[in-house]
Amino acid sequence: MLSFFFYGTLMDSDLQAVVLGGRLPVGVPAVLDGYRRRLVAGQDYPAIVPAKNTSVSGLLVAGISPAMAARASVYEGDQYDAVSLAVTTTDGAACDAWTFLPQAHVRLSTHDWSLDAWQQRHKSRALASARTFLSTDPAGGLRRAETVWQTRLRD
Repeated sequence: MLSFFFYGTLMDSDLQAVVLGGRLPVGVPAVLDGYRRRLVAGQDYPAIVPAKNTSVSGLLVAGISPAMAARASVYEGDQYDAVSLAVTTTDGAACDAWTFLPQAHVRLSTHDWSLDAWQQRHKSRALASARTFLSTDPAGGLRRAETVWQTRLRD
């Protein structure tokens, strides 16, 4: 099983359930040092980028299967790459967790992103969109992504 650090819309348990294909155990608060979170320019979701003397709070979720990781990868799309980074839980435990970093061409705005604001303004539309998108998978992307995650789990 895999651990993931979610710092954006996937901190929302309802969206997690849709994207990952079922409810997971409650994640634990965690921090990723050396990064900052900003809105992606023109979008309602965030991305993180390296930044000195800053940190990003998020959620560490363990017990994610390769199939769930594949669903998260497809949801995040080809603008993001999954990387393993060290995160620290609020009780001080450090561990490596997968997270999604934007590719270099993704432009960030200068505005911070708020989960509360996203939940109030955009959550219902995001849930409907995620349900539709992940139920179709016309190009077979989920199967390919799951193979990638199975390989990562073995390595």
